Order: sequence, then structure tokens, then C-alpha cells
Amino acid sequence: MSDRQIVWGWVTVAVAWVLILLIGSEATATGPDGVNGSDTSHWGIPLWTNVREHISDDAWRSIARRYGLVFTLFSPTAYGKDISSENQRVRWIKSLNPRMPILVYGSAINAANFRLHTWKKPREHPEWFLKNEIGEWVTDWEYQSGLHLDPGNRQWQKYVATTLKSYIDRYGYDGVFLDLVQTTPKYVNFKKKYKAVNPRTGKPYTDAEWKQANMQMLRTVRRAIGEKLLIINGARGGYYFRTGYADFFEYADGLCNEGFTGWAQGPKPRPISLKDWKADVDQLVDCAKRGKIVLAVANAKKREPGESAADYEELYRYVTASFLLGMGERHYLMFYAKVWQRPESFGQSGEVLPSFCNVRLGKPLGEYYLRDGAYQRDFQRGKVLVNPSGKPVVASLGGAYRTPDGRSISDPLRMRPRTGAILLLHCRP
Repeated sequence: MSDRQIVWGWVTVAVAWVLILLIGSEATATGPDGVNGSDTSHWGIPLWTNVREHISDDAWRSIARRYGLVFTLFSPTAYGKDISSENQRVRWIKSLNPRMPILVYGSAINAANFRLHTWKKPREHPEWFLKNEIGEWVTDWEYQSGLHLDPGNRQWQKYVATTLKSYIDRYGYDGVFLDLVQTTPKYVNFKKKYKAVNPRTGKPYTDAEWKQANMQMLRTVRRAIGEKLLIINGARGGYYFRTGYADFFEYADGLCNEGFTGWAQGPKPRPISLKDWKADVDQLVDCAKRGKIVLAVANAKKREPGESAADYEELYRYVTASFLLGMGERHYLMFYAKVWQRPESFGQSGEVLPSFCNVRLGKPLGEYYLRDGAYQRDFQRGKVLVNPSGKPVVASLGGAYRTPDGRSISDPLRMRPRTGAILLLHCRP
């Protein structure tokens, strides 16, 4: 036997032992090479994030190890600063984990990643911008001096498409995260006395007109970027089913649900109807059947001084267990601590990762079901349960289970209102 054969034999043995150790551990959600990536075959809790500012090389290495997908917004006009040079790092970031798609941010109705002035008053192409019924520029309800553009304007559509294509060609992005793609003008009219006007009719935009305008935007972007990924943001579960949001999948590869099970929650889950909660979970199920990507956001406000860290941990467990009920392949979850008038970003306040986020449950054994008042789903190595109601329930587990930190769980499990449980099978000696 040659020296090379001996070396390769030892390498094979070493790799086999590493794989055995990894399979036997629930302490990490990473794959055999230490990278999570877009491959969710490990069926842990796949994570995604986004970056909107300069972060260190070590922070990027952490993202490459932990996350399955990321988008960036390195804006030329970020809070008065030009950080667009950060785009030049994309190919290096991709080298850290080639399986992790990196998307570039764009929007159907704002110019956050474009060199187009959209603050208070247009400086160029005023015909691209929306006005309301009394001729005022339409501004964002949260970022109140930011102007909105008309998704139905063909020149604006071409500008968006060609600019995003140039990001892909120049820097090596894997696709586009297109924000604020909606079927109705509800967002631009939110908290507004006067409605946004369709310049082609001179009347307030109808729902049908808005949806068609966004469909044209998606068609234009798709033609520009070819087979690259196109993920769109703009639909909670109820809105998704009620307005036919899945029609956009003619051009889009997936969606983002930015307020999965509730918006800016904390320290307790925000009460929503069972119908709305279930619609968020069923959106995951529907997208999985269509083979579409979902980026869900556990959207909570930033914890204030004096608020309980344990309450927020419980809140994130409730959202995560809800996510796991419907999760399919290429579905990812982001933990987010919202600060008013500040967008989410990996480096904004440090990582928000609950202690249980790396638990490995194995593959799901079927779809979720309702039993004893709790919604449940079984996995190879555990079970998740959610009580989304306002009343306590007592749910039979049908086996011996423990928490991810090793604490044995009594059967039946008593669940308080709006709580979730993520449990592992208790393997007795």
C-alpha cells in the first residue's frame, strides 16, 4: 500500500467519526463541514439574516457558519453615508460558504439601494413618484420623509430591474430580495387621510390596479435577472390567502413574512385571532407544496430595561414552534429585535438568538395536527407543540420527552395560553 493510500485511509476514518459525532449531537445546526448553508437536509432550525452596514470579517465568518441565506443593503445613501463599497466583499463572503445564497436588496416602491434621491422632494424623474388625491407626494408612514414610487411606472420598473441586474453582474449576487411587493395599496395608504393616485387614471389606485402594477414590476425584474433567485416581501398569512398573493409566484421564487405570528411583539405574544395565526402556519405549508422559499421573521420589539429576558425567550419559543409546525425545505427563520425607525440588521444590536435555536429535531414525520387543544408536529428526534389560544390546554405527549437543555417533561404537558414547546425524545438507558 502506498503512502498516499495510507493517508487517505486515515482521512476516511476521521471523516466517518466526525459524521457520527455530528449526527449524535443536537448542540449545533450546522452541517458536516461546519456550515449551515442553503442545504436544510439536517432539518435543524434553518436561519436567515440581513446586513445593512459594515461588519467585521469575523462577523461574516459567523454568518457563513450559522445562516442559510442572507441579503444585503449596502446603500449609497444609508443615513447620509455611502456604504456601497461593501458590495465589493460579496465574492469573498461567498467563498466562506458557497452554498449560502446572498441576495441584493431592492424595492418596488422605494429607492433605498439606488442612487435616486427620494427624500422629501424628488430631484429627478418626478413622474416616477406617487402623489395623493390633493397632489402631495406620498411618504412612508414610518420613515416619514421617505417618498414612495409608482410600481406601475414602466420607466421606474426598468430602472429597478437594470440596477439590480448590474449588482448581480458586478458583484456576484445570487439574486434579489424585492421589498414591499403587495397586492393592494394598503401599505402606501396606511395612516393616511388621502389615498395614493394612479397617474394613468387620475383616481385612487384600486386593489386590482396595484396588483397588476406589481405583477408588471416582477415580470420586468425576472426578465432582467434570468434564473437568479427572486424573493419578494409583503405578505402575512391572512393577506397571502385573502388576496391571491401566490399569483406572484409566476415570477417569484419565494416570499418573506416579516411579521410571522405577530408584528413587533414583546415581551408577551401579541394576541391575534386563531384564524390569523393558523394562516401564517398554513402559508408555510402552502409554499412548501409549491416548492417556494419562505423567509419568516420572529418580529419582536427590542427588550427594554427591566423587561424579563425569560419572557422574550418564551416569546421566541412560541414563534419558533409555530414556524416548525409548517416548515418545509428552504424555509428559514430570522430572530429580530425591532427598534422604531431603524431597519433590522445583523450588526444593529448584536445577534438575537435564543438558546434553543440550534436544536436538531431531525426530519418531520408528517404535517402538523391538532390534538388535545394543541397544534403538534412529530419529528424523528422530537416534537413541537403550540397553544395559540387564550386558554390553557393539557396535551398528551404519548412518550417520554425532555427540553433541549435536558429537563424531563411530564406527560401530559400543561401549556399556558400562547406558548410553544420544542421537545426532544428522552432516550432512556
